Amino acid sequence: MLKNKRVLLIGAHPDDIEVMCGGTISKYRGKTETVSSVIFAPCLEDPLNEGILEEYQASMKALKVEEAINHNFPRDILENSIQQIRDLLHAWKRSFNPDVIICPSINDLHQDHRAVASACKTIFRDSATLLSGEIMRSTIHFTPNLYVALSHEEMVAKLRLLNIYKTQTRRTYFTPEIVEAIARYRGCQVSTLYAEAFEIWRMTDR
Repeated sequence: MLKNKRVLLIGAHPDDIEVMCGGTISKYRGKTETVSSVIFAPCLEDPLNEGILEEYQASMKALKVEEAINHNFPRDILENSIQQIRDLLHAWKRSFNPDVIICPSINDLHQDHRAVASACKTIFRDSATLLSGEIMRSTIHFTPNLYVALSHEEMVAKLRLLNIYKTQTRRTYFTPEIVEAIARYRGCQVSTLYAEAFEIWRMTDR
């Protein structure tokens, strides 16, 4: 799926990417042409998130992401900056020319996730494969039609990525048990031990 592809990972916040596709990127690590990432709101309004950008960079380094960009829009109101986000994504489209984009779901309950998904759908409407990932706390209305099977080692790799985010371990939905349970649930839907699930907006072979 990602072999020999130019992959762009897009999140609203730090840790969105690892939650959506940390196992999948671990699975294809070293097999893609190149992988880059971008997030838009670092969530530093909350003092408990101090250090989260360093965690994001460390996690992306562990994933061997070649370029990890973070912008500094305020959280929870990304819809107010939607044209700026579109402009930034359009610049990525021209400079990076991705074959595959992974971003949040347009049906996500979190307004920032929806804003980023909407911008992705607009900017990449005429190019590339678009996949939306599952974010456990807010993708209640999620209908996957693509499953990526994960080995035990790939599941452990995802948990290690999330463990980098010491700022987030206070959150009940961020525990290894919850993350593993979701992967087991998705895995049982396709008769494998673990899986990550995605909604396909568009699949292209180029």
